[in-house]
Amino acid sequence: MNHLLSVVLLLILVPQNQKLPDAFQQLPEEVRNKATVIFTGTYGEGRSPCIFRGDGTRIWALEPYFNVKRVYRGEVGGKTILINSRVSPKIDGVSVKLLVGRDYLVLMRPNEQSMKVIKAGEYVPVWDAPHGDEIVAIVKLK
Repeated sequence: MNHLLSVVLLLILVPQNQKLPDAFQQLPEEVRNKATVIFTGTYGEGRSPCIFRGDGTRIWALEPYFNVKRVYRGEVGGKTILINSRVSPKIDGVSVKLLVGRDYLVLMRPNEQSMKVIKAGEYVPVWDAPHGDEIVAIVKLK
């Protein structure tokens, strides 16, 4: 009985119909359904911690990221999600060039390891950040 009460309370307290931005409805249905994590965020770029090379030189990797504003689907434990991509995937043959400081709707289908990192809000180096098929769509918001 206590378990049933907990489920009922959870259904009442968790918002069931979060209004997604209009950009979401403009995506093909197969793209919308594929995403397990959906959020809006502001795109930014930073540099990684120093990487020492064998010849004694130092380099820094470019780290693209989103500062998460609102989560619509999935569990996001941190305020920032790093990605390994400078250009969004192509939707209907069109991709969006990401601009620092702009807001985007991001649809992802992270693999198991990436999902653990996203849920925990952990930092990962750019080369281990979600990339490729894990990023379903990135859509510029008006």
